[in-house]
Amino acid sequence: MPFSFENGTTDYTNIVSIATASVLCFTCICGVLGNTIVIGVGILKRKYQNNVTNCYIINLAITDLLFLLVSVPLTTYLSMQKAWIFGEFLCKIPFYFAYVLLQATCYTLAAMSIDRYLTIVHEGWYRRYRKPKYALIICILIWTVSSVFMFPYDYLLQRDVGTINQSLVILECTVNDNASFLSCLSTFGFYYVLPLLIIILCYSRVSSYIRYHGIKILTHLSGRTSQVIYLRGRRVQRMLLGLILAFALCWLPIHVLELLNCSQILSNTIDSKHIHLLTIVRIIAHGLSYFNSCLNPFLYAILNKSYFSSR
Repeated sequence: MPFSFENGTTDYTNIVSIATASVLCFTCICGVLGNTIVIGVGILKRKYQNNVTNCYIINLAITDLLFLLVSVPLTTYLSMQKAWIFGEFLCKIPFYFAYVLLQATCYTLAAMSIDRYLTIVHEGWYRRYRKPKYALIICILIWTVSSVFMFPYDYLLQRDVGTINQSLVILECTVNDNASFLSCLSTFGFYYVLPLLIIILCYSRVSSYIRYHGIKILTHLSGRTSQVIYLRGRRVQRMLLGLILAFALCWLPIHVLELLNCSQILSNTIDSKHIHLLTIVRIIAHGLSYFNSCLNPFLYAILNKSYFSSR
């Protein structure tokens, strides 16, 4: 039996809320399991001791795990309960950590791409500096910068004050639709464009280097050795392409949506009769951003067979 979006708004809203909560919970469970396995294997087998890439993989898994644990419960609660009753302090804290973790994730990816670039293209001089202790320092630096110099997120929060049982409470704790466009543009630039630009520049340089030098090497090799080198180069190129597309595609919708919100384009073009379409778009956009945290363990660890080996 079809829903009436005009007369059955309450039923429709309830269905959407339940569906949203179910999808988010499933995403959270998958992401938490995947990232926990990655972290557990890394710590128990001490994968971080002799491998720089594994240090970044573990750090990325930690940021993804915490991001899911912080963001998904908040989003799930807001999808089910329209009133925020936990006070202003608890309104600020989850959003703060969500932005910190997002920034840490973005720049861990950027650090990994820079490390891959230096390892492949400038392997000669970079070898002496490519040590786990330096990777650990970089990870600590990423966390510190993300925590201290994070974009002033308070301007992006919307807190509507009201009363419940004659008590003054915050009825709404969401991203501010009326935040200045410059604030949203800065967020888009620092949390998406800049790290993505770093990733694209590094990986495009790596791809061209492998393509050029791979052919040069193959001309001096024959038989099984040349086939191994060729296949390894192809796998690296496919992996690099997958990393770029995963980050870009999963995070683009939510960033574009927030930019449209801040520019008032959505509020000026979508009437109340079609507001349910915007709700569905928001669900998909948020779901994709969370899905990226589920996808990263597969891209950075499960597809890296040596990570789960006994060595």
